Amino acid sequence: MQVPFGEWLPDLPDHLNPGATQAKNVYPAVNSYRPWKNITQASADALTSRCQGAAAFASDGGVVSIFAGDGTKLYKLTSNAFVDESGGVSYNTAADGYWDFVKFGEVIIAFNGVDAPRTWTLDSSSDFAALSGSPPTFRHAAIINNFVVTGFQPTARNTVQWSSFNTPTAWTAGVNQADSEILPEGGAITGMTGGQFGLVFQENRITRMDYRGGNVIFSFRRIEDNIGAVQGKSVIKVGNLVYFLSENGFRVTDGNSSKPIGNGKVDRFFFNDLRFALRERVRASVDYENKLVCWSYPSVSASGVDKIIIYNYETQRWSIVEKEHQIIFNYISPGFTLDELDDYPSSGSNDLDAINVPLDSDIFVSGLRSFGVFNTTNRFGTFEGTNLACEIGTGETEIFPQNRSLVTHVRPIVDTTSATGSVTTRNRVGDSQSTTSPVATMHATGTIPFHKSARYFKFNMQIPEGTTWNDAQGIDIEATKEGYR
Repeated sequence: MQVPFGEWLPDLPDHLNPGATQAKNVYPAVNSYRPWKNITQASADALTSRCQGAAAFASDGGVVSIFAGDGTKLYKLTSNAFVDESGGVSYNTAADGYWDFVKFGEVIIAFNGVDAPRTWTLDSSSDFAALSGSPPTFRHAAIINNFVVTGFQPTARNTVQWSSFNTPTAWTAGVNQADSEILPEGGAITGMTGGQFGLVFQENRITRMDYRGGNVIFSFRRIEDNIGAVQGKSVIKVGNLVYFLSENGFRVTDGNSSKPIGNGKVDRFFFNDLRFALRERVRASVDYENKLVCWSYPSVSASGVDKIIIYNYETQRWSIVEKEHQIIFNYISPGFTLDELDDYPSSGSNDLDAINVPLDSDIFVSGLRSFGVFNTTNRFGTFEGTNLACEIGTGETEIFPQNRSLVTHVRPIVDTTSATGSVTTRNRVGDSQSTTSPVATMHATGTIPFHKSARYFKFNMQIPEGTTWNDAQGIDIEATKEGYR
């Protein structure tokens, strides 16, 4: 009897769960789960304090720049080290606030909702400088049809304000279409996305912005009531769709309406696991190659960010990663020269032969997009290390309906011989579950021996950290029918 590892459904009870009850430190693929990797350090120097924002951008000339910010400074990655590029300014980022970055042409605008916005011109700037033109101070921003559009000013939390047309350094209302709009209903602005049209997320509303020109400039159309975004960095655009975390759970919108993607699957688990007092540390990021949207967050069992909940937007399946870190962000590999490889951080020495990442890793290929991450020591890295220890579990089922069963062997359907297995049993749904210790002895046939008699069974597979494998598909069960009692 083969039991495939179905989609992770922690919101459903174990009994008769049609999917997986556990999918830890893996990500969902089309017909399997695949391993999530450990963090590998990629920057020689640490930020002064906890990273509170990071971003990567490519110039028109193809040169990649990576920026980061902590409570008081802004940095740029140069020769594998983050260099203070604050321009002699000490910033005042809130303890649970964050830096965000948008790109307008070759101009990068950095903002934290407290200090005046800063700017950097790709391939030419040497320090962040003040954004000219008397812009507002804002927490959220997006590029919408050649305008820099901002939201959530300290004293006007429901005001949208935009720059002059095609000019991020001009903000005088009435000049070249620069203007503002108050959104009187829906609460404070909590996030924004741009493109040909914009979406403004509030506490309890989503509003669409469309460019009209003339005296109107932008039209504002409500697309959702009583649904908004928890915070700005929980919102991420992927193609023509926007994924976000609302107080009702995870959702997706096409700009006309939204629909749930986590209801009855992971929403209840997530909100029970989220340390709500630290919700401003939730970060969304996307892996385009593997079709993943990820939200990193602080759980109730930790004092900082320690988990990543993962959604495959192609298969509509979920999983969870448990790994302490500070933030994740969308990373673009700048590539490395041979001289730069000699300076790459490694264990014990800066030596090409001692590099702790395979030389065919994506991190060394210019222009490839993946996840960037800051670890708990304020250092930048990527998820390019060894595979994390993982666990995948089935739902609880009767192998032979209305009869007890004797399970003698299980065969993990995975491309490694290092997997272990455990069995969880009970005789009545109301009984407490009993779980065996993981058994590592695998026969030449690929089976793990058990001798467990019960009515209801659940099967878990574990793979140790550092094991090389690619796809875990399910469990093959060898069992015989016993009697009714």
